[in-house]
Amino acid sequence: ANPYLASGCLVVGGTTDSIAAFLAAGADSVGDAVTSLGSTVAIKLLSDVPADDASTGVYSHRLGDRWLVGGASNAGCAVLREQGFSGDELARLSEEIDPLAQPPCTDYYPLSSLVVGERFPRPDENAVGVLEPVPESRAAFLHCILHGIAKVETEGYEALAALGASELRRVLTSGGGSQNAQWTVMRQALLGVPTSRAANIDAAYGAALLAARGAG
Repeated sequence: ANPYLASGCLVVGGTTDSIAAFLAAGADSVGDAVTSLGSTVAIKLLSDVPADDASTGVYSHRLGDRWLVGGASNAGCAVLREQGFSGDELARLSEEIDPLAQPPCTDYYPLSSLVVGERFPRPDENAVGVLEPVPESRAAFLHCILHGIAKVETEGYEALAALGASELRRVLTSGGGSQNAQWTVMRQALLGVPTSRAANIDAAYGAALLAARGAG
């Protein structure tokens, strides 16, 4: 007997915190996806079929009668801190960005200066970040970085599709980057599907949903 569980407690399943957060976000239909915009970019897509590629770190977890297909990049929002953007500055400069306009530089690859190598969606053990040329305007510089991260996200979902995963239909967003409304509009334009902030990203809530499903 487990002294920490009440008598009659039904244990129905377990999962990782990232999958629990996916469930909490409300992604429940094939084609629904969740992007985590934190220090790095991680994506997960609910698919009818699995997709796996060890060379890029793409993996599939069984979820009911479907599959959760995902991958994680080394690129992400860590570069914003490295370039000295504070939270207040990010909010203020984002207001100056036209999210549907082309940034001055479209070839940024936002890997942290502390990182050498990329796994997904462009596997390259020697990859380094590209954040040049640097525009004179801080707002324009931010625009270029946000666009670069959004391109990584878009290429990630394209990579999943190329491996046979179900068609992307909707993207929910978690992580600190989910709070940036201008960036959400920019990402939606690149992704070509409805994109929004997830209503709930609490992994504990997702675990409770999984338990409720298991308990019938």
